[in-house]
Amino acid sequence: METEATQRPPSGSPAATAYPRWVLLSPYADREPDGSYSTADANTLVSGRTSTGEPIGVSLVVAAPPASSRVCFHLPPEVVANYATVVAAHGDSLLIHVVFKTNGWWRDRTHEYFVYNAGAGAADPPRPPSLSLLPPCFLTEQELGRFGRRSDGRERRELSSTATGLLRRGEEDLVVAELRMVAASDDDWPVQRVAELLLFRSGEWCVKRPPVSHDHGDDTLLPSWRAGTVATVGDGGLICWADLSCGLMPTDVFDDTPVLQYVALPAAAMEPHPGRGSTRNVSVTAGGTVKFVNVFPRCCCGGAGATNCRRSQHAYTINTWTLRMDDMVWVMDGMVDATELWSLDAYKGLPCVQPWNPIMSVEEPHVMCFVVCESYFVEGGNITEWQIMIDTRNKTIRSVSSYPINQCGRMTLPSRVTYYLNSYPGSSNGGTSSSLSKNHVDNGAPPPVVIDDFQTNNVTNTSVQFSCNSSAKPMQQVSEIVSPEKKILAALEEIPDLARDDMLKAYSILSHDNGRRFRSLMELPMSLRKDWLLMEIKAWDACSICSTCTTVLQCD
Repeated sequence: METEATQRPPSGSPAATAYPRWVLLSPYADREPDGSYSTADANTLVSGRTSTGEPIGVSLVVAAPPASSRVCFHLPPEVVANYATVVAAHGDSLLIHVVFKTNGWWRDRTHEYFVYNAGAGAADPPRPPSLSLLPPCFLTEQELGRFGRRSDGRERRELSSTATGLLRRGEEDLVVAELRMVAASDDDWPVQRVAELLLFRSGEWCVKRPPVSHDHGDDTLLPSWRAGTVATVGDGGLICWADLSCGLMPTDVFDDTPVLQYVALPAAAMEPHPGRGSTRNVSVTAGGTVKFVNVFPRCCCGGAGATNCRRSQHAYTINTWTLRMDDMVWVMDGMVDATELWSLDAYKGLPCVQPWNPIMSVEEPHVMCFVVCESYFVEGGNITEWQIMIDTRNKTIRSVSSYPINQCGRMTLPSRVTYYLNSYPGSSNGGTSSSLSKNHVDNGAPPPVVIDDFQTNNVTNTSVQFSCNSSAKPMQQVSEIVSPEKKILAALEEIPDLARDDMLKAYSILSHDNGRRFRSLMELPMSLRKDWLLMEIKAWDACSICSTCTTVLQCD
């Protein structure tokens, strides 16, 4: 790879900056209009050359999560570039795709891939950022015959942004890997699909066709499987490709004979109401932990599936799982209900609709960011897009950031690239903005719900086993054999000034949804429980009984 680096300011100079430990990168890069470096952050700026020898610069526009950061590329005005994207990220590096226009015809364009490396600001001496141009990877003769041949007989391959991963190990080892399902042969009918792994490793491109280990039971897996996101697990060599409708395929990309192992998504995510592709995600968080997050629409009665009831039309629950790497089993480890967030002071003024594009923090396994926008779900609704950072353990809001219109609806890319820019990495702000309301971080609320470890193959999102610990005295005195109804009654009797009629209505409501609302109630501090219950009673009274509610009432 060809590499060039710019000289960064010394750590003690006024230009030295403390960067967040991680960022959320917009997938589309911005271009400096006049090709100059006048607005570039000198600490992040690096220059290099394209394959035709033209100068190119790359810099970062950094913001702490949940706000998005951006890559900016700089080219002379006479160089025509269609667009640039951030394809993948790992550790101190980013894979950037730049498309250059070569002639007037739309197909006459060149795909070039650069690796941006943040260097090591804390090293002695500091290592400046660098920009490397990857050697081109050309389509095979078979692919050229299928898709059409360029006039020069060579056409560069375009890597899929949803199926390409990056792995950086140390200062020397770099792997770029794309996974696709392709036809085993053009002569086969019906077409047989096989996994094809395109690798850039040890300075050159190669193609492997690894076997897929799975117990799917038939041959329908490979033809329908499509990578929707990619996550790199640590720096040992493991990359996970995920089809967010069915499961993962991890493999060791340093292995000379790699094998893909199919891991199905949690059983609850395969239910009739699993949520759409943009309401779920696979991420890697602290310690190389693989996590799956899914936003489930829920009915007003607490059951699975959306409802048409006016007051709870956009209700949801967020469930998270951790992949246990020793036996590849998903373990559910978190659950947040919409009402737990909507009742917070920090949520006031934000749209009460389902979240979009959930992404786990790369630093804290219990912190996630997601987008909410009223116009996504309500015709004629407010088009302002909000990115929210929440703590799933404390059920609090860490920070909120508004986005330019039509900018944050796309899935952002989590990256620790900014961590390596710091002269003193520990001096950064930890990757989070100031909390909107400190009383939501430490407000004296009861401890969060502790979910017992269990395999998700035995779980659905409406029948989860919980162990609740509450600071309320009557609840501490209730033994494990006491019925759920008595626990509900004990909790209601503890709420000050709750009228008799309201207590009876609340008792009926809390007894009809498999304990979901009761768990939400017990997560609130005592000072908020009465107001929350009155809000639920009002919504229940105004609610038109849907089919799911009717079924629940008939069963009772």
